[in-house]
Amino acid sequence: MSLFVLSCKDGWVNIMYDGLDAVGVDQQPVRNHNPWMLLYFISFLLIVSFFVLNMFVGVVVENFHKCRQDQEEEETRLREEKRVKMIEKKRRSKENGGAEAKQRPYYADYSPLRLSIHTLCTSHYLDLFITFIICINVFTMSIEHYNQPRYLEEVLKYCNYVFTCIFVVEALLKLAAFGIHRFFKDRWNQLDIGIVALSIMGIALEELKMSSALPINPTIIRIMRVLRIARGTHTHTHTHTHTHTHTHTHTHTHTHTHTSS
Repeated sequence: MSLFVLSCKDGWVNIMYDGLDAVGVDQQPVRNHNPWMLLYFISFLLIVSFFVLNMFVGVVVENFHKCRQDQEEEETRLREEKRVKMIEKKRRSKENGGAEAKQRPYYADYSPLRLSIHTLCTSHYLDLFITFIICINVFTMSIEHYNQPRYLEEVLKYCNYVFTCIFVVEALLKLAAFGIHRFFKDRWNQLDIGIVALSIMGIALEELKMSSALPINPTIIRIMRVLRIARGTHTHTHTHTHTHTHTHTHTHTHTHTHTSS
C-alpha cells in the first residue's frame, strides 16, 4: 500500500520521512536514522512512478488512437457507400425519364379559393407587408414610456389589437394554404404560431386584469415579433423558388390540358 501511494505521488513525502526515521520492528523512530533509504525512494519514484505509469498511459493513448482510426475508416466506408447509393439513385432517376420530377404538386387538387390563398401566402409581397407591420409594431412599442398620457395608452392598446389580428389572419391563411402537417414542418411557422398564441393569451389576461398570471411580461411577447424579421432572407428565397415552381407547374398543366383537347 505504501508503494502504491508512492507511485501515485500522493503524500509520498510523509512515507519517505517515515522510512528515513525507521530503526527496527517495535522500536521508536530516530530522526534521519537511515539516510541511505532516500536512494530507494528516489529510485522507486523514477522507475515506477515516471516510467511504468507513463508506459501504461502510453498504451492507453495508443489504443485510443487506434480505435479512433478504426472509427474514421468506418465512417469513410459508410460515406463511400452512401455516395455510391446516391449515384445509383440518380442514374435510376434519369433512366426513368425524371418521373419523380413530374409528380403532381401537393396543391394540384386545391379548389380555386384555396389555390388563390396559396398563391397569396407564397407571394413575396405578403412577406414585405408583414415585415412592414412588424416595423410599425416596433415603432409603437418604442414610443411607450412611463407616466404616458391616457389617450396614448389607449391608442397603443388598440394598435396591439390590430397587429395581433393581422398576425392571426396570416397564420390562418397559411394553415389553409399549406395544411396543418406541412405548416408545422417549418420551424419559422412554429415560432409564428407560438408568438400569436402568446399574444392572444396576453391580451385576454390583460382584459381580465390577470396579466400577472403570465410567467413573462406581455411586452416581451410583443418584442418577440421582431424575431420574425430574421426570417426575411430565408423566406424570400423559399418563396421565390416555390412561386417559380408553382408557375412552371401551372403552365405545364395548362399546356398538357390544351394538347389533350
